[in-house]
Amino acid sequence: MPGDDSSSTSTAILAPTTTAIPTHSPYFLHASDQPGTALVTPVLNGDNFPTWHRAMVMALEAKNKLQFLDGSLPKPDSDSTDLSHWTRCNSMVRSWILHSIVPNIAHSILWIDSARDAWLDLHDHFSQKNAPWIFEIRKSISTLSQGLDSISAYYTKLKSLRDELSSYRAMPTCTCGTAATLQGHVKSNSLMDFLQGFT
Repeated sequence: MPGDDSSSTSTAILAPTTTAIPTHSPYFLHASDQPGTALVTPVLNGDNFPTWHRAMVMALEAKNKLQFLDGSLPKPDSDSTDLSHWTRCNSMVRSWILHSIVPNIAHSILWIDSARDAWLDLHDHFSQKNAPWIFEIRKSISTLSQGLDSISAYYTKLKSLRDELSSYRAMPTCTCGTAATLQGHVKSNSLMDFLQGFT
């Protein structure tokens, strides 16, 4: 009927009132993001925390979800419109962590509600100095030899072991100039390790 604007009114009522989450937002989840996915392999087994930790950080950075672990994106207030988005993504990150560790370790953090708290719990348990494992790495370095490997393959093996060792022995933060001397000693030790097994 002329002048009847009921159809336009109905359209206005049915129009969506929410906007899509932009892809650059930490609250954005891609259709391929699934809670049962293991983000990295090998999974955390208790002996490989440094390499697992680094791989997880890289994976979560790629998915723009590291904010849920580093404390830069805390849980919104109960009246915030972002609360439901945060809760959904927090649960997704928690699930990714759970599926990226062996079951007996996963059970120890299953009931922790915050992805950040679960992450910190794992860090507290497995990032401590592990003298027996450091000994094994040092032993592997000292007994490694080129053998039939190419120089490139031998160097790659040695570098992998030294990188793993350094993950247990982080260089101290220093502004007095001593750090450069320490770095020099580390490079010298690396060269000695290389020459020791070089044939």
